[in-house]
Amino acid sequence: MDFVKPTAEDQVVMLGDYVDRGPDSKGVIDYLIRWPWDANLITLKGNHELIMEEANNSPEHYLYWCNVGGADTLASYGGKLSQVPEAHWDFISQCEPYYETSDQIYVHGGVDYQMPIAEQNEEEMLWRRFPDAKKHSSGKYVVCGHTIQRAGIPVDVGHTVCIDTAACRDGWLTCLEAATKSYWQTNQTGKKRDGYVRTTNFSSVPGS
Repeated sequence: MDFVKPTAEDQVVMLGDYVDRGPDSKGVIDYLIRWPWDANLITLKGNHELIMEEANNSPEHYLYWCNVGGADTLASYGGKLSQVPEAHWDFISQCEPYYETSDQIYVHGGVDYQMPIAEQNEEEMLWRRFPDAKKHSSGKYVVCGHTIQRAGIPVDVGHTVCIDTAACRDGWLTCLEAATKSYWQTNQTGKKRDGYVRTTNFSSVPGS
């Protein structure tokens, strides 16, 4: 965010997966709750927030969650689910499954291209994969995450762009301005870079 420096005129849409596979999930949610920027913040839910909620209600889901990054999240809270503050559960429950503008649809995983957004299964939207993407019936540009792009560059296939660039696996964390297709990235060593997303096709997307 220090690299991007959003202003009061900007709207920042976070695509989810604030927890798991990182050393300070608690700190991430604290940051979003205390949001220090003048820009308007919209937080979407990722599949890992969904898994965490399910883990809180089911021993079976708890074991699964621990195996997919939940152990790191627990450590950041002190080791127990009971140590997760109520404000953090409230934050997760209030995250939306998608955000729609006049030109774009923002979602963690993806959308069913045939169905109106408001009628779609919210859980499926968190788990859909980028290679399954097709142009949505609304004609709107879809911005998603969830499916790692191992080359470390956002991939745009014309109707959909994926900005998951493997931050959880020593890759890059990406911010995209959808209207201009400009992006900013940083990694865990503090390196920064920016660029412009160019349209490609799935046959030439590494790892998709």
